[in-house]
Amino acid sequence: MRIATWNLERPRKGGEIKNALLLQRMREIDADIWVLTEASEAVFLPGYYAVATPPLDGYHRPGETSTAVLSRWPIIGEAPTWDPRLSVCAKVAAPSGTVHVYGTIIAYANDKGQSETSKRWVEHRRSIEKHRSDWLKLSQSHSSQTPLVVAGDFNQSRDGSGWYQDKFSVDLLSDVLRQSGLQCVTEQDFRKTQGLSRASIDHICLPEQLAGCVSKVAAWEGAVDGRAVSDHNGVYVQIDISR
Repeated sequence: MRIATWNLERPRKGGEIKNALLLQRMREIDADIWVLTEASEAVFLPGYYAVATPPLDGYHRPGETSTAVLSRWPIIGEAPTWDPRLSVCAKVAAPSGTVHVYGTIIAYANDKGQSETSKRWVEHRRSIEKHRSDWLKLSQSHSSQTPLVVAGDFNQSRDGSGWYQDKFSVDLLSDVLRQSGLQCVTEQDFRKTQGLSRASIDHICLPEQLAGCVSKVAAWEGAVDGRAVSDHNGVYVQIDISR
């Protein structure tokens, strides 16, 4: 099973060149499950099942979505999320058994909040706390019968470099993941391990039974054939269920 996540920097309908390059790279990665953020229906892979958050009034262009889950296998249901504008949870009928795939965006560092007065990282931390209840509920109510996978734009690099993170927020998210029985398996500094030009803030988190079966973690630049298509790296994990 290959799971990938990528922030696509708001592709739009009619952006044929960029969209074609995004689809080219996604086909090359060949993931079974995608969590796409800042995405669009224009780049939903043909032949994949999909669920997505609704467009945000006054922000999104037609066809845009904050978060989408695409699956090569049937999506047989959805679980509610604390903020359906940003997070979506799909129940995927994978060959190895059903799995909940929770795609999301955690607030970025400079989000000012509804009051427009929040200081740096404050809304980010509030967003992490909001996710806690969703992840705990899903992990505790289904456990090994339907393991929980969480992925998306976490807006923190988590690689120890300090590139886009602060210690309190990293520790807070680590605590929430630990309580939820999840392990972030994409915390490496891909600039050092795979020669990328930037750190990664898009992550994939797995329960213990899946994290122990990871055979490969890889990331790629937000460019295709020398043309920039996203300001984020993408990342995927290969899970060998037979291990």
